[in-house]
Amino acid sequence: MKNIFFNQYQDFLTVHELSTIIFVSKKTIYRMIATKKVKSLKIGGTYLIKTSSVKSLIEEV
Repeated sequence: MKNIFFNQYQDFLTVHELSTIIFVSKKTIYRMIATKKVKSLKIGGTYLIKTSSVKSLIEEV
């Protein structure tokens, strides 16, 4: 399945970008990070979420 939502983004997304793309709250994204449903890395106070992790999560549905 080719996902057109991620074509304009690079390898990482911020919490805000991801919440906008998949239409959920930022709080939900933070829960996904805490439960390790998506791979992320924290630089300073900013989480960067790996785009491939989100793609694989969506494809599971």
